Order: sequence, then C-alpha cells, then structure tokens
Amino acid sequence: MKRVALLAALLLGAPLPAMAEEMPRLEQHDGRYMMRVDGKPFLILAAQLHNSSAWPDVLPRAWPAAEALAPNTIEAPVYWEQFEPARGRFDTRNVDALIARARASGKRLILLWFGTWKNGQMHYVPTWMKADTATFPRMIDARGEPIDVMSPHAPANLEADRDAYLRLMRHLKEVDGDRHTVIAVQVENEPGAIGSIRDHGAAAERAFAGPVPAAIVAKLGRRPGDWRTVFGPDAEEAFGAWTTASYIEAIAAAGKAVNPLPVYVNTWLRYKDKKYPGIDYPSGGAVWTMFDLWRAASPSVDFIGTDIYTDDADEYARVLDRYARPDNPSWVSETGFDAKTAPYLFYVLARGGIGFSVFGIDDDPMTPAGEAAVAAHRANFTLLDPIRDIVAQAAFDRRLFAAAEAPGRAKQVLDLGEGWQAALAFGPPPWGDTPAILANSPKQSGRAFVVRLAANSWLVGGIDARVELKRVAADGSHGQLLRVEEGDYRAGEWHATRWLNGDETDYGFNFGAAPRLLKVTTGTY
Repeated sequence: MKRVALLAALLLGAPLPAMAEEMPRLEQHDGRYMMRVDGKPFLILAAQLHNSSAWPDVLPRAWPAAEALAPNTIEAPVYWEQFEPARGRFDTRNVDALIARARASGKRLILLWFGTWKNGQMHYVPTWMKADTATFPRMIDARGEPIDVMSPHAPANLEADRDAYLRLMRHLKEVDGDRHTVIAVQVENEPGAIGSIRDHGAAAERAFAGPVPAAIVAKLGRRPGDWRTVFGPDAEEAFGAWTTASYIEAIAAAGKAVNPLPVYVNTWLRYKDKKYPGIDYPSGGAVWTMFDLWRAASPSVDFIGTDIYTDDADEYARVLDRYARPDNPSWVSETGFDAKTAPYLFYVLARGGIGFSVFGIDDDPMTPAGEAAVAAHRANFTLLDPIRDIVAQAAFDRRLFAAAEAPGRAKQVLDLGEGWQAALAFGPPPWGDTPAILANSPKQSGRAFVVRLAANSWLVGGIDARVELKRVAADGSHGQLLRVEEGDYRAGEWHATRWLNGDETDYGFNFGAAPRLLKVTTGTY
C-alpha cells in the first residue's frame, strides 16, 4: 500500500526526474571532500524545515517557504515517535510525503533521524519506550537521579533505535533506491546529554572503571589505562563521547549495510565561551575538544557537521577552521535564518566545503527580518546552484577562492596562483579607484568568489563587492583583460549575454545586491 500511495502522490506532481546514475557518495582526496549526486559534483545548498514542519498536512505551507530560498536540497526530520508508534509497527506516510514533495519540486532531500537524541535529550523517543523505563532505562546523573536522556549503555535502547533506523533505510532503498531523491541522512540530532556529564548507571560505572578500548588508545596515540589515567580531567566527557559515538556507530553501520547513503552527525558546539559539558552543551557530542575521539569511534559516520548560531564573523570562521580537517569536510549542518549569516557561506567555499544549510526557514508569519534573510540567502543560492557542479569540483581541486566581508576587513586579497591575485573591496563600491582605507558597509554583506577554470580563464561572482584581477608574478610580464563576459550556464554550457568593457571594467568588476556571473579571460604582455 505504501508504494501505491507514494506513486499516486508522485503522479499528482511534476514529471519525475530521470533515473539516478549512481548512489550519492562522499568523495575524498588529498584532504578535500566532495559530494557526488547522480555521478556529478554537488554543492549542498539547503533549507531546513522547523522541527514540527515535516508532517504531510503542514508541508503545503512549509515547503513553499523553503523553496523561497531557491535551495537545491531540503532538510526535514523523521520522527521516531511517528515512524514507530507501536513496537514493530511502522508508519512511512511522513517519509513518503517528503519524497513525493521533493520529486514534484525538483529538490533533493536530506533526512534527519530524530531518534535516541534530539538536542541532547530524548524528546522524539516513542511513547512506548518512555513509559517502560525498566526495559528502556534513562541515564543516571551523579546524584543517582534519572534524566531526560536514554542510557546509551542499555542494549535494549540501542537495539530499538537500530531496528527503527534499519527499517527507515530499507524503506528508502525500496521507494528511492533507483532515484536517490534522498542524498544523505543525519543520524540522530545534536547527540549527547544535557543534565549530566556522563551516565552513572551500573553498566556505565563498570565501563568507566575499566580500561579505555585498545583501538581508541591506539588511534589517539595514548598510553593504555583506565579513563582517568588516559584522559585526566577530561575523562568523564571523553567517556561520554566514546559511549555516544560508539552507539551511533552501531546504528550507522547497520544502516549502511542495507543502504549505503552518506551519513553525518551534527553538533551542538562548544563555543561562545561555553565550558561546561552537560550544562552549556550536550556532553558526549562531537565538540572540537572530543573530535579526534569521535572520528576514531565512528568510522561509519562519513562526516560531522557544525550547527553554528552566531553572527560574529571571527567566531564563525574559528568554528569552521576547527572542523575543516583532512579527516572531515567543512559542512554547516545548521545556521541561523538571518541575513547576517548569508555571507558566511563563502567562508565554507573558501575552505573547500561541501555545503551550507539554513535552519528554520518556515516562520509564520514572516517578519521583516525573515524577509531580509530570505533575500540574502536566496541571492547566494541563485548565484551558486546553477554552477554547483563547477563550484564543487573546483573546491575539491583547490581551484576555488572565496571571501566574505568582516569587521575591519573591508578589503581583502585572494592569491589565485599562476601569478594572479584578486583584490576585493566589499560593500557598494564607490565610483573610481578603491580608496586606500575603506570602511565596512553598513550591512557587512559583501562576498565574492573566483574559480580558475583553466590557464587565464576565470569565473567570477559576487554580491556587494568589487573584484580586480591583478598580475603579480615577478617575471616582468603585465596582466590584461582580454575579454569579460556576463552570462550564465545553460545545460552545462556558458552563454554570454553581453561583453563588458570601459566603465564596467576600468575599476574592477562591480557586483551589487543582485547575483551575477562573469567569465573572464586574461593574458599577459
């Protein structure tokens, strides 16, 4: 019946896309990462629905709000409590409605499994588990009191979550295995514990008193011993991180065995001067101080994302730098629905990242601030989605260069290699030469990128920015612009709408609030 219902829903929508060529996957080489979808490089430009917006009756209102950002991907939750309302009885209607809606609108999906954890607690665990604490025990805090988190040391808890997740992955393979509307799955949501630094139940106490697993000790290059010996003052948080990561590893590995979609875990971050695990952030999550342990304990998790809720440019960049590593791509799994966060997508591009997701886009009613956020993020997605394969491949090959305006950095320089630089000036550019000292624009909204397409061939785009290409090689040659074309890509081919010269190029390339693409050919003399 579920397949019939899904087919009927799809037939009411737009024509279906062609069959997918291959499974979505995360590709890695030389410390860089790239998503491939249908065999092509893919930059994830996502809008994430609010927590309670993935119900079929709500989608007619929520989905258009997501589409207003012009994303190529929608992120939406799957609720364990709805998916398995009674033990062993599964309801796929929400999942099927999401797939049908995505296909009808030509979008990809990332599904967020709200299972054992949601924001460091257990709010989406089914009622039949919550009501049976003898079979499905809670974590115990240091005072011996249960908290609102399922114990990761209880085999029954893991078995129940794993069984439900396996059913989800099997269902996706059954209804989407040849189409790949769903390109990735987030396993749990901001896992870890709010309310205790670690579990103090009997099983947990025995494990904490025992030795750190040999594989973890070896991977981290530490000497063997118990948790306090190996991790010192961080022992309890490290124990919580190992427990949480191992639990999720078992779920992710089982799911991949039946449907090997890319999977990731998102992180409630340790930042903004927050210091106390279990209070300021969920203890056991993949915070930067526990990141190496997490990667060692969860090899089936393809990557770890950052949920960044700050509009401070320096702090945003600092978080990205901690997670953009040879063993992990830059991926903003959630960011605030705010116009101020839009330029930070270009920070991700500068780090060769795989994507960016804006959370909570379906506010009702929409406020002026919300409308400004839609416009700002839509400008990014409208600029980048038509060239998502070019940008993703260039980031992977280290041919993509990008920057965003930040306080005190209204002028920046990008080293493009091959003897060229891009001088950037942000904000509505003044007419004529860029001043030696340039103040930040009121909105600090400037961002720009340059892709090296080939020798002396560049793709340049930006918003509220000026870009000047300069020859800086110490070889006695001088740079020149041979041609500047404004246009777009159509079916993968560049289409020039006009050539620019004179006023449009004498003082660099000036980009306003409307996204534009330029293809530039340079030369020397």
